[in-house]
Amino acid sequence: MAVVDHNGRFRNVVIKHPGSVHDAAVFKDSSLYKNAQTIIPQTSENIDGVDIPYMIVGDPAYPMLPWLIKGYSGSLSAEEESFNVYLNSARVSVEMAFGRLKARWRILCKKMDCAYTFSPQIILACCTLHNFVESHKEQFFTQWLEEVSNSDQLFPQPIAVQSRDRDCVPGVAVRNHLKQYLAASYPLRKTLIR
Repeated sequence: MAVVDHNGRFRNVVIKHPGSVHDAAVFKDSSLYKNAQTIIPQTSENIDGVDIPYMIVGDPAYPMLPWLIKGYSGSLSAEEESFNVYLNSARVSVEMAFGRLKARWRILCKKMDCAYTFSPQIILACCTLHNFVESHKEQFFTQWLEEVSNSDQLFPQPIAVQSRDRDCVPGVAVRNHLKQYLAASYPLRKTLIR
């Protein structure tokens, strides 16, 4: 599990669970979850009369929290679908960061020939090196992404399922307010992929 900033750099990484562990279980074991009040800035932005705290954007596998927002699921209204499209556009930096990480450090695309207990150190080293080269704006070739996209088909990752945890009421209220604000202030957007 990783938190990625808007520059595509890894800000928080959890590498102590095998891939078969549910994302929500890994999340609840993370330092981010345990120390959110000290890690996440405790400031807010007033949006249309409501103070909205700084939040992390998560995928459907995570629970909604006062500081973690995720999209709507199930049968969606036009406003909910549009909200999800806008929210997912914020998650693009995460997908891009993981793509660039795997493209630069090919060891992550294959079985590692080392003791499984050493794998977390290799992954953390790759994330650290990724941040270093990204911050120094080292050249990146898009061809690398094409080369590693085939490895995803050889070793597919588990599909995240929606968290069964109850969503917190303050998080739901913030998401609903942002949905209404986006619907009133910006054009409704539709998902291109069905």
